[in-house]
Amino acid sequence: MDAAKLRDSIKIYALTTTMSDYGEVTAHHDTLKYETRAFVKFNNETLTTQEGEVIYTTDRTFIVRHYVPIDERDEIEFEGKRYTIISINKNRYYNNIEIYTTEKNQ
Repeated sequence: MDAAKLRDSIKIYALTTTMSDYGEVTAHHDTLKYETRAFVKFNNETLTTQEGEVIYTTDRTFIVRHYVPIDERDEIEFEGKRYTIISINKNRYYNNIEIYTTEKNQ
């Protein structure tokens, strides 16, 4: 892993939910889990329509060091936008983690 490529700062948030006694989800909480530097690659941008609203969704790949604690239930914040994790690929040869994400519609 080339340290010179780790130019961008990202925040990783752990998402938790609170359930009522009847099994209903009552609240979503996100807590800052980790803050690190990453290499950010732009994958593509897609024009989609959700509930009558036209939005552009952006897919990005974040490459971080191998010791960063992350799983599929977390979210990444980059430049004020939140990204949902699609998949995580641990690359042992380059000693890094590739995180494939899509922008979250807020």
